[in-house]
Amino acid sequence: MMRLVCWELAKLRGSLALLFALVTPGLTALLVLLALIAHRASPSWASVIGQFIMPLWAKFLLPMAVATFCTLVAQVEHRAKSWDHVLTQPFARWRIFLAKLVVVAATVAGMTVLVFVYAYGVAWAGGTILGIAPRGDPQFADVARTAMRLLASASAIVAIQFWVAMRFANFVVPLAVGIAGTLVGLAVLMTGTDKAAWVPWVITLRSVGAQGDPQDA
Repeated sequence: MMRLVCWELAKLRGSLALLFALVTPGLTALLVLLALIAHRASPSWASVIGQFIMPLWAKFLLPMAVATFCTLVAQVEHRAKSWDHVLTQPFARWRIFLAKLVVVAATVAGMTVLVFVYAYGVAWAGGTILGIAPRGDPQFADVARTAMRLLASASAIVAIQFWVAMRFANFVVPLAVGIAGTLVGLAVLMTGTDKAAWVPWVITLRSVGAQGDPQDA
């Protein structure tokens, strides 16, 4: 299995998939910096991470990042029309797909870690330079627990997007599924209904609760 995982990682070298995985988490850090510049006041870590970064990542960026990354990984085989070659290798087919899924899941977890590494780093460095560094408890332990809960709840989205991306050669299909799922989740969140609580995108959205005191925002 490890050999197959390494094989999949080698395919992604120099591809847009790895670049996407490294750059996307940086968007949240950029938004943190822009918020600090616009706010011009020292926020609490609870408001920066718990009430801004965590909800932003969970409610919008994570589902879309999963859809896009799964699509990019699948397109490595679809564009090259290499499925016949891949599936004739001396490995069980389920092992080949499992190796791809392991790479996707590990990358999603890595992107989530990078989101908070970038956010903490930019908030501290940018805030220090601007004289408005975040105050209070950074809440590392609470953020880590919430991030793990988020990743666990997002596993269904990863599985669905992975299957759709591998099944359909047209990259529009998995992206459309990701957009539709995200919009459904946001609609359910805004309306407050419980009728679609079973939808994976809704489960992911509801796995993250606001941290810290809202008055600190």
